[in-house]
Amino acid sequence: MSHEVDREGPGHGADREGPSHEVDREEATIMDYRGSIPVWRHLRYRHRRLIRRSILYVGIAFVTLLILLPVLWMLTSAVRPVGDVITRNPSLVPSTVTVEHFADLFFDSRFPIYLRNTVIVTAGVVLLSTTCATLGGYGLTRIDVPYKRTFARGVLFTYMFPPILLAIPMYILWSNIGMINTHLGLILAITARVLPFSLWLMWKFFLNVPYSLEESAQMAGATRFQAFKDIALPIAKPGIIAVAILAFAFAWGDYTMALVLMTDLDMFVITTGIEASFFAGGQIDWGLVLAGCAVALIPPLLFVYFLQKYYVHGMSAGGAP
Repeated sequence: MSHEVDREGPGHGADREGPSHEVDREEATIMDYRGSIPVWRHLRYRHRRLIRRSILYVGIAFVTLLILLPVLWMLTSAVRPVGDVITRNPSLVPSTVTVEHFADLFFDSRFPIYLRNTVIVTAGVVLLSTTCATLGGYGLTRIDVPYKRTFARGVLFTYMFPPILLAIPMYILWSNIGMINTHLGLILAITARVLPFSLWLMWKFFLNVPYSLEESAQMAGATRFQAFKDIALPIAKPGIIAVAILAFAFAWGDYTMALVLMTDLDMFVITTGIEASFFAGGQIDWGLVLAGCAVALIPPLLFVYFLQKYYVHGMSAGGAP
């Protein structure tokens, strides 16, 4: 009798407990984009995703720190006394804050002249390159001419040439037409450098603007110029701003063309003026150099900060169709 109980007990217990475990495993599921999955598998997936994201964020933070650390060092060194700029025990936080470098920069040096020249050249490059790229890109998309795609790609191909390769021929040409040491000469030289990519970008952008909208406006009595001004330009605004930011970055930070085409100290821009004035005679005035770099950094940061959303939109919309 006891043998029968021992034989039936485990089997009976297994029959009683087994289905309950199976029911528990079937009920412990969750719905996500992959369908119904067990909770333990979902938790393991979330755990792995959290680890991957943590590694990604740590990597981004590390790279960002590497990029920002020289900028922070420049900004803090610009407000240090002369004796603390170069020291055996460097520190990111200055022990003493002074603005003497900025006062000397604006009142006892040629930096205001360099800043004025840079603003003039940059404004000219932005205006000229944006106008030419907008009109050229619109013409390539709306005017039916043979081999226009080949022409557009050929123009982009010229963008591959490094500036130093074009500097000497431009110097010879500019010398023959009397444009050395002129704002217009430097504006045209930098525009020639930035225009190929700007034209290609605007061509791609206008390809995404429906021509039917302009046709509807013309059927309503608008001229082609009115349709371009009232229909195409507002839609192409992100692309135009992207081209303006690109031209601004090229013009504000240009060094090669300014070094070759400008020989008069009063016509230098910031990039060449800092090198010519504060590195002269083997003596480097690091206080003025860092203060000048800090001032030169402000306009690009403000320009990109307020227009970055248009830049991202314009660059993404200007991809290949």
